[in-house]
Amino acid sequence: MLLKELKCPGCGAPLKSKERDMMLACSHCGRISLYADGKVGDVAYSIAAPADGYSGELIYVPFWIVNADLNVRKETISGGKISRFISDKRQMRGTRDFYVCAASIPEEFCREWNMELTLDQPVLNLISSFKGGKRAVMTMEKGIAGENAEFLFLRYETEIPGTLQKLEYDFKINSTKVLYLPAYKTNDKYVLGISHE
Repeated sequence: MLLKELKCPGCGAPLKSKERDMMLACSHCGRISLYADGKVGDVAYSIAAPADGYSGELIYVPFWIVNADLNVRKETISGGKISRFISDKRQMRGTRDFYVCAASIPEEFCREWNMELTLDQPVLNLISSFKGGKRAVMTMEKGIAGENAEFLFLRYETEIPGTLQKLEYDFKINSTKVLYLPAYKTNDKYVLGISHE
């Protein structure tokens, strides 16, 4: 529950939230704003269209998209070096988007989605509203998303073949934005249902 009165930056109407949601929707004009550092401000966000053929409750899950430059200066690998480079066609290098789930979704789903979407960047069909579903509560701050994006890279490096002994790299964040991806919930299971272009 937010204790201080917050106003919509678009129309000045009071913003209310029953849950600890960092993305606040104005009930008067419909504008969505980001609540961070005790202030309400603008945020760039997009909504991906849901795909047909899924069942369950449609929920739009917020992700921070962290665009970063990743430069590996030095890497020392013991054992499995050849298989690491033969089998690993998808490397996290250069400028790329890191997907970081920002909702209170069980960790098992978030971990899988973050890695899968970061490695295989989806081409999305975007829409203008949360049609047919509800918006999940965003609980992660932008700064934490940047840290999680860097951790995602480190996790990937330690999980591919070979023993990583030394890693020197630069990780520079260029921008962050919010993307809502459609997921279908059945009981306690979540499945992403993205409509691709």
